[in-house]
Amino acid sequence: MRRRLQAVAEGKSQTLGIDLNDAGVDTALIVRQLTARHQPDGRTQQRLAAAFQRSGDWNKVVDSLAAGDAVRRSRSARMAGALDMHLAVPWLSSLLLAHEPVVRHAAAKALGKIGGTRSAEALLRAIQRRGPTPTLIVELARAAPDLFLETALCVPQRTGVKGAVAVAAGLRRRRAAVTPLLALLGSGTRRERAISCRALAWIGAGTAIPAIAVALGDSDWMVRMSAVKALAALKCDGYMPELDALLVDRNIRVRKAAQNALRRLRKEMAPRLMEWLWL
Repeated sequence: MRRRLQAVAEGKSQTLGIDLNDAGVDTALIVRQLTARHQPDGRTQQRLAAAFQRSGDWNKVVDSLAAGDAVRRSRSARMAGALDMHLAVPWLSSLLLAHEPVVRHAAAKALGKIGGTRSAEALLRAIQRRGPTPTLIVELARAAPDLFLETALCVPQRTGVKGAVAVAAGLRRRRAAVTPLLALLGSGTRRERAISCRALAWIGAGTAIPAIAVALGDSDWMVRMSAVKALAALKCDGYMPELDALLVDRNIRVRKAAQNALRRLRKEMAPRLMEWLWL
């Protein structure tokens, strides 16, 4: 099966001649490996997808998304993602609510791979219904088109959803998310404020440093700790006195974070100080 798929991927054959119902062979894994290894322009994926359509196996993949066996559904979901099957998005969306974790995980990974507005909307709905999970958040970051996450941060959402979207925006590292994240830092819940600090640091938003510094005085220890870590990640040594003051914070985790941040900043300042002394 691997040799036949390899020949199709390389353009040497147009015939698959494979059995998708062979439980002993993970066809989805082979297809994913081939598409990851070959041309980045997508020609390998296009050849494989065309061969699946010609052979009728394309419809079999879609039909298996509704199979009673969880293993078949998860494999079909991974196959749909590997082949970039946009038409399968509605079926994959329904699998995000499946009882079996392996099926939900495969469907989320497939939607993240396919990407686009419909995939991102399906992942966001799953977060709203099942709550945020690492897999859903990561795949939302992968799938979301430009400005999708930024828009989601600016409209009312269910409790906990904006925090998940903020994490996804931080993972994307797009500058367009800085403004909505700053707004969330100023008016969000304690969890949303803490997440916004970290997301702004992941983006590397130097313009957000003053707002993050204000969060050092937040009434919630989680926000103060996140602000400390964000300033350290942004290599901001302009607020050393404020960080020094947190060494006696009433929360031990904030004190430890401030200690680590000061150690990191001083270590990074040492080469610059030596250079200045030599001049």
